[in-house]
Amino acid sequence: MFDELRKIPVFVVRDFRILFTYKLAFSMTFFSIVFNLFYLVLFGSMFGSADLAVLSSYGGDFISYILVGSIGWGFLWTIMGATSTSLRTEMMIGTLESILLTSTKMFTMMLSYSLFGCFFGLISIGILMLVGHFLFGITVFATATVYTLIIFILSATMMMGFGLIFGGLTIWLKNIGSTLPLLQNIIMFFCGVYFPISVLPEFMQPIANYMPFYYSIEGLRKSLIPSTPTSEVLFYVLVLLFLSILFMILGIFVLHRGLIKAKKGGSLSFY
Repeated sequence: MFDELRKIPVFVVRDFRILFTYKLAFSMTFFSIVFNLFYLVLFGSMFGSADLAVLSSYGGDFISYILVGSIGWGFLWTIMGATSTSLRTEMMIGTLESILLTSTKMFTMMLSYSLFGCFFGLISIGILMLVGHFLFGITVFATATVYTLIIFILSATMMMGFGLIFGGLTIWLKNIGSTLPLLQNIIMFFCGVYFPISVLPEFMQPIANYMPFYYSIEGLRKSLIPSTPTSEVLFYVLVLLFLSILFMILGIFVLHRGLIKAKKGGSLSFY
């Protein structure tokens, strides 16, 4: 067990070395994050007011709303994206089977990918917070509480579970096509990332309740509003606790089944 834990920082450091090797790609990733934030803020400025009635339950300020949504969603999706992308890369360059021929466990690799995504996501959060503070005068986490941290941790755990699920599907099916981008667009639409659920048609609003990511984004927003009752924040914490356990179990199962199928089919060595 201890030997496996010692391998995790090795994988994380390796991934960061690879990331920093391609400096242009690395810098453009963060530039696109900041540019996307500016795009959304300028789009919202067309309404001519920083305070919108539709956002009254979130403080009314659309820049803060967009900034929190960008931070929350960017952090969550970076974890799952890093997990799925890293595994696919290992398969494409042919190193997956070589690593698994050693004593390294598959779960150790996936956990390392997820932690790398967490660290990368934290860098993104730092950049967005600096942009929000120096350009828009907004300090997003000035009102953060211990519940904000708990929601981040539980959400990250839940996303690790999703990463394991899509990692297992990648090993099993090899090419999942545009599944992740399509899923991302659908989830963003129903989770209140860039606009509140209340602006959706009434018959579509209940769909948000069946989106696990909704509780992460909404819980994050509520935890940053001082007037939110503790009982309401605890509701999101308990839901995310259940979802994180559920999707970690499902993720481990799907990853295990995908690995068994790939071994039986002899397809670990190619993508």
